Amino acid sequence: MRMWMIEPKFLCRKHLLGEHSEIHKHKHNFEKKHKIDKRIENGQIEPQSMKIRHDELSQEILNRNYNHQSPYEMPDISYLTAHQKNFKVDIEKNIQELKNRCEECKKRIEENDKTSYSSS
Repeated sequence: MRMWMIEPKFLCRKHLLGEHSEIHKHKHNFEKKHKIDKRIENGQIEPQSMKIRHDELSQEILNRNYNHQSPYEMPDISYLTAHQKNFKVDIEKNIQELKNRCEECKKRIEENDKTSYSSS
């Protein structure tokens, strides 16, 4: 699971819906108090940003006239360390990763103003 954390409009359909889905799936890990050390080490998630990110992705899903009917309630993350709770992914690294992985995301990113990459 990876939170790309770039402006949702830059994500292709696959990556937009995939990140949204993974946020819902990852909620289970918080509810079961699973360790997330590897996800943090690999720079893949921002635990405190899950609800905000879900809502950003959901809005873009609706903006594209896709169906969205899955609200998200922020799980209890109080068991995480301060470092884990407040971890921020490297957005610039994720932009490069997406551009290397996906031609559609690359096109969307390169067509838009490069100063608008990050969300919130």
